[in-house]
Amino acid sequence: MTTTKTLLPALTAAVALAFSAPAADAQTFTVTGKFQYEDKAWDYNGWTGSDPILPIRRADVYVLNDATQAVLGSGSTGQDGTFSIEATSAGVVDISVRADCDSALEPTFQRIRVTTNGNSEYSTFSPVFNGHDTSNDLDVGTNTAGKILQGGEEANPFNLFDMGVHAWEYITGPLVGEGNANQTIRLYWPGGSGSFASGNDATIADDDGYDDAVILHEIGHVVHNKYSDSDNTGGSHFFGDSDQDPRLSFGEGYASFFAGTVFNQIGVEAIYMDANGASQSGGVGLRLRMETVSPYANDANGAADEVAVCCALYDLLDTENSPDGTPTTDDDLMVSTSVIGAGLSPHRAWWDTFEGPVASAANLTQNDAWDGWFSEHGKIGGLYDSVKDCFERLDQNNFEDVDEPNNTIGTATPTVVQTSSNWSGERTLFSGDPAPGTGDEDWYAHELVKGSDLLFRTRYPGASTDADTQVDTFLELFDPSGVLVLSDEDSGTGRNAFIDSFVVTETGTWTVRIKRGGTASYRRYGTYNYRAKHNFENFVPLITSGPTAMPTSILDTETSDITVTATDAQTLTYAWSTPDGGTILGSGASVTFDPPPVGVSTGFRVQVVAMDSLGAESALAEVIVTVDPSGGTCGQSAAVASGGVGKAGLLGIPTLSTTNLPVVPSSDHSLDASGFIPFTSGTMIFGLSLVSAPFDQGTMYPSPDILIPMLSDGLGNAGFPIVVPNDPILCGLHLWAQAMFANDPGAIGSKQTAQTNYVELTFGS
Repeated sequence: MTTTKTLLPALTAAVALAFSAPAADAQTFTVTGKFQYEDKAWDYNGWTGSDPILPIRRADVYVLNDATQAVLGSGSTGQDGTFSIEATSAGVVDISVRADCDSALEPTFQRIRVTTNGNSEYSTFSPVFNGHDTSNDLDVGTNTAGKILQGGEEANPFNLFDMGVHAWEYITGPLVGEGNANQTIRLYWPGGSGSFASGNDATIADDDGYDDAVILHEIGHVVHNKYSDSDNTGGSHFFGDSDQDPRLSFGEGYASFFAGTVFNQIGVEAIYMDANGASQSGGVGLRLRMETVSPYANDANGAADEVAVCCALYDLLDTENSPDGTPTTDDDLMVSTSVIGAGLSPHRAWWDTFEGPVASAANLTQNDAWDGWFSEHGKIGGLYDSVKDCFERLDQNNFEDVDEPNNTIGTATPTVVQTSSNWSGERTLFSGDPAPGTGDEDWYAHELVKGSDLLFRTRYPGASTDADTQVDTFLELFDPSGVLVLSDEDSGTGRNAFIDSFVVTETGTWTVRIKRGGTASYRRYGTYNYRAKHNFENFVPLITSGPTAMPTSILDTETSDITVTATDAQTLTYAWSTPDGGTILGSGASVTFDPPPVGVSTGFRVQVVAMDSLGAESALAEVIVTVDPSGGTCGQSAAVASGGVGKAGLLGIPTLSTTNLPVVPSSDHSLDASGFIPFTSGTMIFGLSLVSAPFDQGTMYPSPDILIPMLSDGLGNAGFPIVVPNDPILCGLHLWAQAMFANDPGAIGSKQTAQTNYVELTFGS
């Protein structure tokens, strides 16, 4: 017989568990039947209008003496809701059977209870079978627990119970293989206006009694509490918010993910659905397709978004075979053939991470799910590319950006500052291979000119107004010597840094460091954009020509005019300097150099820097002016002396004389030979010493160090001009000279040389 009875709270535990003492003629008989409940079907569009009948599974069943409520036998329902219980009584008894929202009688299964807030456990009853002869077995038929109402909201406590059963069948089943929690799991209904969980307990709101996803979500919180450790901050949260506390986002995202994973196991699409309990069709309040992230596909990003956390975790465990509307395909690399480490399925691999590193993490966020996975399974065994794919598509970029390594001032990324919108690409505060990535900081180097006015700032990726990241940037500005000048954490939008109207005080390489701010303990990773922008850009003045000296060589009693040409948008001033001595007369682009007295020829540097009105300076430029002593190049006086006796030729004894003195420097000095036969060849002999050696019956006075050919003119004369260079090495030099002409028919000796006297030259001033 099939009956539908309204659910009633069970009697007190003392009555419910009291067994009657059998009479002397008590006998055993078998009571069979089935319990089921009226469900409420839903899909992505809310309630479908259908109320399917489902079996009540793993529930405690008691055979009762209806008159005394004494328990005659007990057991549990099977997967199809049926039961078969051995009862003991005597004679004729009024029999009823009660099924409780409790799994206490399942010895190897997790105990789950559904009660009112007043701790009264929900039960459903069969009809009363009056006057049953206990010598016969009894089939109580199929009994259906119908809906009940709370303030106009529909629910069924056995639906809550069934969700708890599904949850622990997943946990203790072959995919995970974990044991039962060590305490009773309690579900309360009706719970008022909102559902929530605490410790072992989940309270389900008045209108959520048929919202399977909500029920499993709250059970997910309980699972988190019992098997791992949650740092969920609680408080207000909602889908579509990518700027939550990442500890809250992980706690809520995990709970929704858990619901989706249980759905996946029982062949239901992983949809989070919260609908109005009083509606018979539709009534959607909140929904999410975990595989496609619909309707938040364009908004759910980052570890501070509970939808993004949920869907990234779900991608770790779903496969191409999941009942998600895309059979045989998956949108990530973690598929049915994926094996983690030494033969683990993704479900067990995640559970080991969940119970291990995740449970011990402080300020638990999605970062710790990433770190924990690779801490537990390694980069290779953990299928790095597959896990990265699951996280990356939801902008949980737990990997190094394109600028790495740039986590020191010495490896700062060279970055051009512009006056337009020059935001960087997406950058991450993550450095590690593959985990943990904590401790990263990014450095940027900028070539800046004194007087420029700049701003430095970060923003959420892509200028998102909803963060899409957990990052909390802290920006520091360092001058060219590496000294910290300014810093900021939250002057920008949200958690972003912003320094504006900074005037550069020194031309050179300035650096910016971006690191995590004061919430670094739970915002360890994350993404951002960075920009440095000119409000006003100053430029270094450019020297286009010069400096030029006129003349370039002067005596120390003279001056040289120095000019330079430079360009700039501003009025320029010029800073002249003479590091080697001397004085600059005048100012501006044209000045006069007045040298100091010198004893020897000296080069003097004249340097100039062009500077604009904001203090920006050109590169240093210089010219060299050569300054000679006003009395010559050396202190010794130039002199000429004659000596020795010549040897006669046809025209008599030739002579050697000089024109002017050998002054250093000069170009008007010459040696003049005369008295030779016209148009004949001869030789000028120069020596560095006087040897006075016999030669061709005459005397060769200089050592023959240098021999230079000569030719007499029509008068028998031969001039030898000497240009004396401005070289201090010549100062004080002694040089002897003598002229000889061979083949003179009037000269004696085998070579018939006509020979002059010698001349001693002393080079000087």
